[in-house]
Amino acid sequence: MNINFTIAIIEDHESLREMMNNHFQKEGYKVFVGSTGDELDHFFENNRADLLILDVNLPGEDGLSIARRYRQAYPSISIIILTVRTEPKDRMMSYGTGADIYMAKPASIEELNAAVLSIRRRLSQEDSNKEHPKLEVAKRQLTYKDSKTQLGSQEAVLLKKFIDSPENIVEYWEILELLEKEFTEKNKTAITVYIHRLNKKLEEVGMEDPAIQSLWKKGYQLTEKIIVL
Repeated sequence: MNINFTIAIIEDHESLREMMNNHFQKEGYKVFVGSTGDELDHFFENNRADLLILDVNLPGEDGLSIARRYRQAYPSISIIILTVRTEPKDRMMSYGTGADIYMAKPASIEELNAAVLSIRRRLSQEDSNKEHPKLEVAKRQLTYKDSKTQLGSQEAVLLKKFIDSPENIVEYWEILELLEKEFTEKNKTAITVYIHRLNKKLEEVGMEDPAIQSLWKKGYQLTEKIIVL
């Protein structure tokens, strides 16, 4: 079973980290594991995750600080905090970072699995109730709620490419191919300007800015759902 849901686990206890990794992979999730905030940052240079599972006591930056950073950078990401700290003040600090669920260690894999399923159900419900932007390809129009913007022909084609691509990721060479340009460093720089302009069009209708985010040394990713008409 393949589930289009990525979990990033940051836990410095190797046996616990591998237990979670093995379990969630068997359940069909895409899983990244690491033991530090730096490893998570490196993963996010070219990837994204739907859920973070963070231990609090980590080497270097602690889990609460990581949770706070990622909540600010990725407001829609879900976060589970794992910790041996069980005092009420510790719970308050965890939820103060924007964490969705606080779990005391040792947490069984069954508890963790139930927490992940709970988050997925909530996200599914929110998605079904949420109004999404709509792209009318033939008219090259993007509408969202009461706003509408007109796209150029290349902008409409590129946005459709993002929507159709796995995980909404389009690599540099694919963008240049759509723009009918050669793969050179100069043209890669031109992509930055082009994506910035497209993001401004998306912002005009009320989408999150930037809705298209850079993935270091790889390309770009559309981070919001758009429905094609």
